[in-house]
Amino acid sequence: MIYLILYKILGYRYAVVLQNLSRSFPERSYEEVNRLAGGFYRHFSAIFLEMILMLLAPASLVKKRVRVKNVELLQHYHAQQRNIMIMLGHYGNWECLNVLPTYVDFDMHAVYKPLSNRFFDRVMRRLRARFGLKLLPADKAARHMLATRQEAGAYIFVADQCPGKEAHTVDFLRQPTPVITGAERLAKTTDAIVLYATVGKTATPASWEISFQLITDSPGNLPPFAITERFSRFLEEDIRRQPQYWLWTHRRWKNRS
Repeated sequence: MIYLILYKILGYRYAVVLQNLSRSFPERSYEEVNRLAGGFYRHFSAIFLEMILMLLAPASLVKKRVRVKNVELLQHYHAQQRNIMIMLGHYGNWECLNVLPTYVDFDMHAVYKPLSNRFFDRVMRRLRARFGLKLLPADKAARHMLATRQEAGAYIFVADQCPGKEAHTVDFLRQPTPVITGAERLAKTTDAIVLYATVGKTATPASWEISFQLITDSPGNLPPFAITERFSRFLEEDIRRQPQYWLWTHRRWKNRS
């Protein structure tokens, strides 16, 4: 029903989705791009129901639907008393990372931007904090990490958002794309381990699997923007493999002519 309303009746941001897909996959025909758009709207619609499930369903049921493949990687680096920075994009169901605190024995924070609508902001904060995730407003993240750098924890950054003033341009999905660099700067300042998180679909319907890949364990030794570039490559690989799971309604290239 949600799919029919968003896609078939309202055409929610359909022009944006079609333009983003066409520019990202110029080798594909109109029919192929339209099929990708339909697949995206089915996924996008399902996300609404999954978020309600994660908010209201018993914790045991949520954990059955969300698996963490290699949580031992987090435990390994935490044992070194290093901060861990987890970078991911709006791919799959990124809200699934709210279960991560149930898998580890150290503090896990999510850096987020408060929503302008107070009601929805309260709902999203409740969803994200349900299993012990500590929420950290983006404008306070740097100060908090610097003040607590001796207390090793993990910090989640959704890093494919449109940037503000601080940006670096990468070649992403065949387009020059400004990206935020705040996560990289904080990683270098605090000497944090940087991981990339994928939230991939499993064979079981409505189930997701979180897995981690190392971006770097020596951020200070890398040249400027190397962390940002590596993150972008990991995310691009995921998107090309299963395009329907990225958030194509974002106006990521809104300043492009």
